[in-house]
Amino acid sequence: MKETISLIGINSKFIHTNLAIRYLKSYCHSEINEISIIELSINDHFDDALKKLYLNGGNILAFSCYIWNIDYVLKLCASIKKLKKDIVIILGGPEVSFDADEIMKNNPFINYIIRDEGEKTFLELSNYLNRINAKVDEINGLTYRDNNNIISNPPRRLISNLDEIPFPYEDLETLKNKIIYYETTRGCPFNCQYCLSSTINGVRFFSLERVKNDLNIFIQNGVKQVKLVDRTFNCKKDHAINIVKYIISKKSKTNFHFEISADLLDDEFISLLNSAPLGMFQLEIGVQSTNLNTLNEIQRNTNLDRLYENINKLLKPNNMHIHLDLIAGLPYEDFNSFAKSFNDVYLLKPHMLQLGFLKLLKGSGIRNKVKDYSIEFNSHAPYEILNSKWIHHDEMLILKDVEKLLENYYNSGKFNNAVNYIIKNYYNDPFSFYT
Repeated sequence: MKETISLIGINSKFIHTNLAIRYLKSYCHSEINEISIIELSINDHFDDALKKLYLNGGNILAFSCYIWNIDYVLKLCASIKKLKKDIVIILGGPEVSFDADEIMKNNPFINYIIRDEGEKTFLELSNYLNRINAKVDEINGLTYRDNNNIISNPPRRLISNLDEIPFPYEDLETLKNKIIYYETTRGCPFNCQYCLSSTINGVRFFSLERVKNDLNIFIQNGVKQVKLVDRTFNCKKDHAINIVKYIISKKSKTNFHFEISADLLDDEFISLLNSAPLGMFQLEIGVQSTNLNTLNEIQRNTNLDRLYENINKLLKPNNMHIHLDLIAGLPYEDFNSFAKSFNDVYLLKPHMLQLGFLKLLKGSGIRNKVKDYSIEFNSHAPYEILNSKWIHHDEMLILKDVEKLLENYYNSGKFNNAVNYIIKNYYNDPFSFYT
């Protein structure tokens, strides 16, 4: 008798979708049909989520784990295991890939952890659990229990030809009011020390033909927004510019969100983006800091002059939503330095300025150097910084208030004229107003 498998995605918001579990299902489709998808949100009442898994979940539950849902996932797993003692629990995703042995040791209800890229490992494990493959010790990328021992098999090699992964969305009709996540690449050419992409070398690309076919499916189905999870969409100009040209040619009403490195853009690419119809594209640009010592320490090579120039060019036609990011708490960024970074970016006048706080992600370069930086951070996910040798917690609390005010007064777009007038006439700079 074949086991029934449920892939569980617990999203940060109801409108989000989980790309990872859909990849797993699509990759296994030709060999295993008994796979269902269950999506929940961390905002769902715990008892309701547990009820859904108890009544609708399969004999095998596989959870996609991230910093925003790991606590919720572990609580659900512990409870469902008490109700169904024979159920098999699998975890996968970035939040369990770097300390799988420790997680299994501390959580005895977990049977397996899939480390890093999961498609092939999940397929082989599913076949093993369905008694098609009897050698669990040959499944690379897997951590599992062998009686009282925890075994971690060798790591798995990354998939070289991404086109072998089937299109992940078979249920677009049921997702019309949700954000669709998609990728045209895996990996990142950069080595930013706060980011998990720095742990994997190189970038792999889906073929342009494949990407165009996939994007056309979204467009034909009237998807409202497609958010690309590519770490740096424009890391390879030809790849990115061909995709943008294709989308423009389709005269789509679908909005496409890209995360880009603005200082890599040239005039040809900027001109193309500026020619797009109103609302077709949304660009997210991670500035993070304008402190050169900080950028050097986190290995983020940014030409700031070119960055400012290109952002101004992108903003000029006002045909795209431009979203800029800053991170508070980075090495060498003290309170006064952050004030300068804030003012530098604020004065560019993006449509949205997001102030985030450093997360000490498992496996990241910064987390490995917390002693050198005298960083204190929360021991629970999302591992947010508390203080460091450069910034005191009292100052971080001020920045927390700045974040709230920024959301309410700047990003809401409701008070632009009033705020601009007050800053111009009563404050030396924007940061002074928000503090």
